[in-house]
Amino acid sequence: MSSRAPRCHHPEAIANILVRILEKTPTGGATIEDLEDAYEEIKGTYPSRKTIFRAIERLELLFDPLAAGETPEEGEEHDTDPKTLINDDLPEPLAGIKRVKRNRKTYYLFHGDIAAPSFNINESICIALSLYPQYRGMLKDAYHKILRKLLAETLAGVSMYNLLINEIENHVYVAEPAPADPDRFSHLVSEVFTALRQKKRIKIKYLRTYDGVETERVIEPHGLLCRFNNFYLTGYCLSSKANRIFHLVHIRALEILESSEYKMASGYSLKRAYSKAWATWTSDEGTRLESVKLRVSRGTAERFREIMFHESQQIKELGNGDLEVSYRLTSPNEMIPWIASWGAEIRILEPEWLAVEIVSYLDSTRALYASKRRE
Repeated sequence: MSSRAPRCHHPEAIANILVRILEKTPTGGATIEDLEDAYEEIKGTYPSRKTIFRAIERLELLFDPLAAGETPEEGEEHDTDPKTLINDDLPEPLAGIKRVKRNRKTYYLFHGDIAAPSFNINESICIALSLYPQYRGMLKDAYHKILRKLLAETLAGVSMYNLLINEIENHVYVAEPAPADPDRFSHLVSEVFTALRQKKRIKIKYLRTYDGVETERVIEPHGLLCRFNNFYLTGYCLSSKANRIFHLVHIRALEILESSEYKMASGYSLKRAYSKAWATWTSDEGTRLESVKLRVSRGTAERFREIMFHESQQIKELGNGDLEVSYRLTSPNEMIPWIASWGAEIRILEPEWLAVEIVSYLDSTRALYASKRRE
């Protein structure tokens, strides 16, 4: 375990403690251990319990300057101060930190009215005027009152947001392919965007999947392309002297070449460059579009009525529940694995060469399994 933290003010740690309370409020509140973890995330050291209690006290004072008069929890020590005397006629604070005991354990929750900000015109004028230093002295009380209200209602909204997120996570689950190492994946995305903003070349180590060889390339990045839940780096490869696509999960290392720079064509658009491709194949010319027509059987047809698999998709009812589905694409041979995955539910009407390619693809697959049975 890390060493104990020294006693002093730590605004970032206190802010993270407040965030942890907001996160935990929808599910019953934050324990003292939760708050210790929140402190450690920022400071890198675990605090004493008294440090956490002082942090809670400061948060209470933020929302209610008179909160120092409340009865402390066991172990909490409040400084003695004559201003802690409470006038019972004063209104309750708009928001604050509340303690709830359950099974001899204390939980810390955020409480406040869940409502949209409700400023009137006079309050708005006061906010505008109070932004100017020459008016702050005159409007000090109103300024602080409005700030407290804004802060309270904003944090109440954050609390509702966390409640909503908790409900979504309980009742919605999205299962899809994802990178095995998401930290490395997100780092690559961040580096690509840094290179794009600065117009710097990047050097990558890339696993060539057809032979398992790791290659090194220098790329002038154009952007990130997402197809069927996969991300690809697109750009000009100096080794190939052509535009290339690189699957992000096969990039083993990426380095921004700080001393380099490059220029992109004026008005370049990733959407314009790839919107006519089925997946990721395109050419520098990117000219010829080809028509693809499929006959989709009755049971599967409903999927195509409800889902646009490509922005060029057009459907035509055939009267018996079947559909004719058409696309206008460059490089439609990219569709082969996808079409084959539907089995007998889809039949290619045109072009003829694509139907021939599908037969060859399926024959190769069948031959592979036939050879396995003979082994």
